[in-house]
Amino acid sequence: MAALARDGGVALRPHAKTHKSPVIARKQLALGAVGICTAKIGEAEVMVANGIDNVLITTEPVPRNMDRFIALAAKARLSVTLDDADIAAELGRRAAARGIVITTFVDVNVGQERTGVDAGAKVVPLVETVCKTKGLRFAGLQGYEGHCQGIKDRDTRRARARECYDRLSETKRLIEDHGIAVATVTTAGTGTARFAIEHGVATEIQPGSYCVMDSSYAQVEPMFENALFILASVVSVQRGETLVIDAGWKAASTDAGVPAVKDQPDASYKEAGDEHGKISGLAGRHRAGDVVWLVPSHCDTTINLYDRYTLVRDDGSLEGELPIATRGKSA
Repeated sequence: MAALARDGGVALRPHAKTHKSPVIARKQLALGAVGICTAKIGEAEVMVANGIDNVLITTEPVPRNMDRFIALAAKARLSVTLDDADIAAELGRRAAARGIVITTFVDVNVGQERTGVDAGAKVVPLVETVCKTKGLRFAGLQGYEGHCQGIKDRDTRRARARECYDRLSETKRLIEDHGIAVATVTTAGTGTARFAIEHGVATEIQPGSYCVMDSSYAQVEPMFENALFILASVVSVQRGETLVIDAGWKAASTDAGVPAVKDQPDASYKEAGDEHGKISGLAGRHRAGDVVWLVPSHCDTTINLYDRYTLVRDDGSLEGELPIATRGKSA
């Protein structure tokens, strides 16, 4: 991903909500990333405490956590996203009272229908408000096309993503027509990064999942290999052709479907409760106590179920463990 960004002439700002590890973030920075993203202020606090000093928080601040944003901005290069004039005014007031200027991106809805001002003319007044608000500095636009990331057909995904970038491009033009420079346009994820670079409006990309991948993204962007697995044990072979393993809802998130069984395309997993799962398609090939490797369907939410990674090299040797430092930092 670092090479893709470098060759495309855009900045790489990986989203650390995936891996949740300052150690991995430092490796990404060493490979050329300009900084990282986090989803929440709690994640950013952990990253800054561990030496990561350039963080964009991609979820809007609210009054109950604004003072934490401001305190962190006094320690590191912190950027925030906004889509509301009242929130901008309050954040600016509190920041100015502390003598802090917070780098601010205006969040643009490019089709995901989550956060963001609708792309186009409606964005301009908020940008003007940010520019006039003491304590804030307008840095550019954020527009995340999350609804495009999982589209499996490449041509369809590319076409849908380009529609989003066209909206960002037109919004940028309207702002510049009002005499305001738009220095940065930050967008894209693992499934769309190459399309954002190809389009040309993006100056920065925010992919996250590429560093570990999952079974869903493997069907979308196969240039990155899976590096994240759940090791489960067979606990019972008493159900005929079905293996029962010790990995259920508490071991693997299923918001994006069930995990895949590593290197076993004919095998399938099914949840069987909090602590158990069932695997069909491997009858007669395992005994109780054997280990089965699963590929999570959604890396971000599965990683958040665990306290640490076990690091294993390709030859099977154990390298060590790594804490999942921002696990549970959802506020």
